[in-house]
Amino acid sequence: MSAATPVVTVDGPAGSGKTTLGRRLAAALHLPLIDTGLLYRGVTVAAVRAGLDASDPQRAAELAARTSIEVNTDPEASPGDWSVRVDGRDATAEARDPAQATLLAQLSQIPAVRAVLLGRQREMAAAGAVAVGRDCGTVVFPHAPVKFYLKASPHVRAERRAEQLRVAGTTVNAAQLEAEIAGRDALDTGRAVSPLRPAPDANIIDTGSLDVDAMVDVALRICRQAGLAAATRE
Repeated sequence: MSAATPVVTVDGPAGSGKTTLGRRLAAALHLPLIDTGLLYRGVTVAAVRAGLDASDPQRAAELAARTSIEVNTDPEASPGDWSVRVDGRDATAEARDPAQATLLAQLSQIPAVRAVLLGRQREMAAAGAVAVGRDCGTVVFPHAPVKFYLKASPHVRAERRAEQLRVAGTTVNAAQLEAEIAGRDALDTGRAVSPLRPAPDANIIDTGSLDVDAMVDVALRICRQAGLAAATRE
């Protein structure tokens, strides 16, 4: 991928607003949305179906290599649409199962698994994309012309997640939720392979101090300054 390819990266910790911003930018710029985390979730689904864990990195990498993972890149897909298919089967619900969070984290830290998925992510964005994840701007698309890194305190992110769960009718333990988010942050920033961190040239946005529309306005203004304005409807 060259610097001329219209790739916008959006990285940040869980609950920082990556997917929300990525979806809005992709729709405005008429670009596909690549949620890179869904590829790792797809491998996790395949591992669960095959009865594998993360104890054997080679087998995990072989599984990742032979598993077909399709990600829905339509930024305007409705909430009821499929998000990911694994070996031709809709795996949207399985991929979001919180019971697989530990396995997901373990598989995501295996270098050989990441190497397999790195090539797929780049292929998906060959003609341009808005890519959302944790290492898109630092590892996957280091030459992307526009990069964002979103941040917000664990407390703010826990409140957002708690509200989502309440709307879905789920009982919430706010203190436990905040502790889980802080723990995930520690894992993501402390891992040896592709740790979560802003790229040196990333535009950092504190989403704890902005509402969604203001966040999108800031990001679109930066995209215009980088020459991506021609693709917008505005």
